[in-house]
Amino acid sequence: MKIYVEWTGLLHIHEIKNKSFVELENNSTVSNLFDKLKLKKEHQKYISCFVNGSEIKKSNVLKEGDKVKLFLPTGGG
Repeated sequence: MKIYVEWTGLLHIHEIKNKSFVELENNSTVSNLFDKLKLKKEHQKYISCFVNGSEIKKSNVLKEGDKVKLFLPTGGG
């Protein structure tokens, strides 16, 4: 299945181009996507994931045509 993936500037992913499609197996979860993007396990817990505009858990199953946006929260003062 194909899903659309984009992320914010502070997140650096080298496996695909930002704002592009990724091919995953049917019934893949957000965690499977993170593995496909080769995101380190210790970093994955900090990444927020929105699918079709709603924040979801990394255990949620993705569907054909989903639009995934990855966001790395930052703080400062």
